[in-house]
Amino acid sequence: MSTLAADTVAIHRLTVRAGQQRTADNLRDTLQSAAWPHAGQDSWVFIRRLQVSGTARQLPGQMLDQTRQHLNTSNNPDQVMRFASLAELLAALLADLLRGRAGFNWYWRRWAHWFDLPVSRAVAGILSEHLLLLPSVCARLAQRGELAAVWLGLSGGDARQLAVELAGLIGFRLPSVLEVAELLRSEIDSAEKRYELVAVAQTWAEQMSLRPLLLMQWRPVLRELDVADGRYHLALLLIGRETAPLLLQQQPARALAFLASCFVSPPPAETKDEDGELRPAMLDDATQARVRPSLSNALPKVPSASQAGRTREQAGRDAKLNPDTGVENQTPLPFELNHDAGPDRTNSGRFLQNRIPANRSFTDSTLRATELEQGLQFEPVIDRPEFAGFHTTQGGLLYLLNMLNRSEMRGLMLEHAETLPSGWAWLYRLGQELQLNEDDALVDFIALQLGFEDYSELAQLPPLPARKQVLNLAQRWYGKTGVWQPKLLALAAQIQYSPSHIDLYAPMNAIRLPVRLAGLDINPGWLPWLGRVVSFHYD
Repeated sequence: MSTLAADTVAIHRLTVRAGQQRTADNLRDTLQSAAWPHAGQDSWVFIRRLQVSGTARQLPGQMLDQTRQHLNTSNNPDQVMRFASLAELLAALLADLLRGRAGFNWYWRRWAHWFDLPVSRAVAGILSEHLLLLPSVCARLAQRGELAAVWLGLSGGDARQLAVELAGLIGFRLPSVLEVAELLRSEIDSAEKRYELVAVAQTWAEQMSLRPLLLMQWRPVLRELDVADGRYHLALLLIGRETAPLLLQQQPARALAFLASCFVSPPPAETKDEDGELRPAMLDDATQARVRPSLSNALPKVPSASQAGRTREQAGRDAKLNPDTGVENQTPLPFELNHDAGPDRTNSGRFLQNRIPANRSFTDSTLRATELEQGLQFEPVIDRPEFAGFHTTQGGLLYLLNMLNRSEMRGLMLEHAETLPSGWAWLYRLGQELQLNEDDALVDFIALQLGFEDYSELAQLPPLPARKQVLNLAQRWYGKTGVWQPKLLALAAQIQYSPSHIDLYAPMNAIRLPVRLAGLDINPGWLPWLGRVVSFHYD
């Protein structure tokens, strides 16, 4: 196993030289129950060797003291290696694996069973074990400047299998390459589909704005791949999981086709507003006229049944005969990046200044070029404000995630996914029913998740769908407990977040019995319709 539970101390090999076997057994039992020092929140620390001598009573204390000393020192590749999170650890492991260096580093011993496999199989296997963490791992790889190298190190077939697994985790069947390609072609080439898309843009497409960081993270990767490649579709799934998970569950082919249209070269997103901010353009007539010539070369050829002498179902079965599931363009292309970072986007996330404290500014979008191996010449290294935290006084808003996760509410959200394609929009509108304090940092955070520059833009969201039905459900479920009132949202808490996880930390005395009895403060866990794992911690 390459995974460990939180707060676990794993000893790879313990050698005890003692005169009696009973003494050695007692020492092992003592070490198993010892109060080992904490490495820190989410941290992973590898210590190569501890060596102590003394009486049986002295040894446990000496080992604990020596461990504390190592935890208080900086990284020393010969003796101590630490990683701030599992995502950071996995990003470093994948980078070393791609370069063929993993077997030379003692701290990767737990993952040694992957080292004899082909690189693509090993990378896919490790990612498959950590599907929920995949967005954070990709963000960390992008921070290191190695996302493209790792992504292109995957074969199309292995990436397609990961996409199938991820789609199952989110809760839908992954559409075939042909389904997405045909829909993408029809959305751009067909006048009827084009005007239908423009009309729908007032509901869901307009809300699917890709944040500049997502564009910068994935564009250098996707520009090297065919839209039919499994690696392309896996990336689109990760983008969709963050941008519009509800629509992805309800209409996966349509959502993936729309996202693909944002990256077709020349990219529609390469437009800037008056503030110099990159924005993904809607598929208006001008955009389609610019995209259509390159699209005919980018899309896979999809013959009609009359042309090919077979049905679409037969074509799909033939594609499955290919070991890479019909994925084309398996060989990584020579990679070059000419990216103009442009002026500092001082207005990007201006609403977060002095509102969400973090180690890094949301306005910092600096890129720098880094030389890489594996034939890649340049890739942007992106500062990642996704890994940060803030204080909120409206932490109880996250309690409503448990309401939204009830089966009847999930059904309603899917039914109205075209109106509000993101679970964050549902949470915000539902919170307003309980007089959510709009000045709280949690509102800013929700705006960030929805791709808005300013929390005032949340007013553009459509109103809460099926409002009367939703409020009737709230009254039925929580009316008798008396919790369905504005004070439910009042909870002072610290929130830590990443592209894959949301963690709320509150004091133990913040636990309220009526809220507990209503089942609102239990751990939501993995929420496919939100695209995150949400956990509540009371200390």
